[in-house]
Amino acid sequence: MIKPLISFTIVMALAVMGSGFLGCAPKAYSPNSGGDGKSPPPPIALQFASIPLPDGVVLNRDKTFIYESGSGAVKVGRLSFSLWNRADEVVEYFRNEMPGRGWQSIRIVEHDITIMLYEMENDVCTIIVEPGLGKTKIEIQIGPK
Repeated sequence: MIKPLISFTIVMALAVMGSGFLGCAPKAYSPNSGGDGKSPPPPIALQFASIPLPDGVVLNRDKTFIYESGSGAVKVGRLSFSLWNRADEVVEYFRNEMPGRGWQSIRIVEHDITIMLYEMENDVCTIIVEPGLGKTKIEIQIGPK
């Protein structure tokens, strides 16, 4: 009688402690669906409006970095996202959408990961798409040539 009671108490204590830790984790950006059914891009991505982003991307703030000179003449960024879509769908998305935003494809290297290099006027953009466990990781590096 005492062993089941002790087991139950331990399980309940772990459940209570575990639920308390859920609020301590840093929160990733999770887009809310707008009235048109499309998710808005993460706010930090709006600083690079020429880069299209698939619906449902989640910004990884810990791996994202943006630098802008005081005059705004120089702006570079390393943006990190994750997405539930398959990696091949994400690659196809960028292949279709980047030229429509004025980006010219320079080279695409595919192996375990896909590296896509684009240029536009004075800027260059590298998109790295990496399949993960369920989620696809996307890293976008953008800056001047």
